Amino acid sequence: GMGKLAETLAALARQEGVEILTDAEVARINLNDENRATGVTLADGRTFLANYILSNGNPRHTFLQLVGAPYLPAQFVRQVRNIRFKGATAKLNLALKALPDFPAARGDVNRLSGHIVIGPDLDYLERAYDDAKYGRISRRPCLDAVIPTLLDPDLAPGGHHIMSVIMQYAPYRLREGDWYRMREPLGELIIDTLAEYAPNIRELILHRQVITPLDWERDYGLAEGNIYHGQMALDQLLFMRPVPGFARYRTPVDNLYLCGAGTHPGGGVTGAPGRNAARALLKALK
Repeated sequence: GMGKLAETLAALARQEGVEILTDAEVARINLNDENRATGVTLADGRTFLANYILSNGNPRHTFLQLVGAPYLPAQFVRQVRNIRFKGATAKLNLALKALPDFPAARGDVNRLSGHIVIGPDLDYLERAYDDAKYGRISRRPCLDAVIPTLLDPDLAPGGHHIMSVIMQYAPYRLREGDWYRMREPLGELIIDTLAEYAPNIRELILHRQVITPLDWERDYGLAEGNIYHGQMALDQLLFMRPVPGFARYRTPVDNLYLCGAGTHPGGGVTGAPGRNAARALLKALK
């Protein structure tokens, strides 16, 4: 899965002599008097000098928190503040004592080894989104699930499985209540929806973890719980991502580049933003 991809990239980088620090929160990107990035300061006070910095953080956090609005052009700051995030995605992780029975698979386990999508028709999807537009959790949510243990049995003890379920739509800002109170009801809603298609799933659950939009923001640094570092809307794609005039990974701060999902072509496990940013930096070094 995505975790293994990150581990593999890290291993390859270490082979080339790269030192990787984890659990090392960046508190500030340091600039000199010429507004050039010179390094970073961590939350624990340590400072690292650098000739170039590539930020994988979302644009809002990178520019408004790590750099600071006073050090950026006013028009650029307005553009960054206008980036729409409005996350509407939640997640449910399940530990299961056996493989759930999906009658639609007709006994063919291979049918469950890819994506299991619950979104029967366009009307269903539209109604789910309508709820979120008005600050409500979708009463009939769209689900996108995977069972990675079908491809890699070593991820769980013999006969057991794990299931990861992406749920839409769960608005970051709720009209009524808050995510602290709605976490468990959300988990129940997702399980109830799954049970319509896999009737025995509830009796198989050994453990569950519910990730709300607030969790995405608090634990993973995803502004407003948006897993793509900004909505993937037509006016926030291509040359307008992250903002018009700065779609080529360079920023108003010399020697600071963006390389995350907030840049072209956006979110998803493509590696394209990072590759493109690396190529932009290599071009600048020539």
